[in-house]
Amino acid sequence: MKLIRVYNDADGESHIDDVEIELNNEGASGRASDMWEVEGIIFREIIPGGSADWHPAPRRQLAINLSGEAEIQTTDGSKRHVGPGQIFLVEDTEGKGHLNTWLDEQVHEFVFLPLK
Repeated sequence: MKLIRVYNDADGESHIDDVEIELNNEGASGRASDMWEVEGIIFREIIPGGSADWHPAPRRQLAINLSGEAEIQTTDGSKRHVGPGQIFLVEDTEGKGHLNTWLDEQVHEFVFLPLK
């Protein structure tokens, strides 16, 4: 299972890569990762026509895209198209951050899980 990771380097530049989640725990119905500790859950809607200019993440968190198509861009020039069901590990809490561009005219729904 893969996550899209957004992070910043020591110079504050942001980058995107893919992170493979290890599924080490086998059971009768399949495999699972180790437990990730979270502080809570945030549900968020972004209205059509909304935007998110360059911004660092407010905290280290998982972001799960439930609906809508978007593009995320980092300061190194990388861009990634994202759609429903994609999960991000957002760690670019310093520097210029990343840019979100909404690619359709629908409400975008997200779930955020702040990590401990």
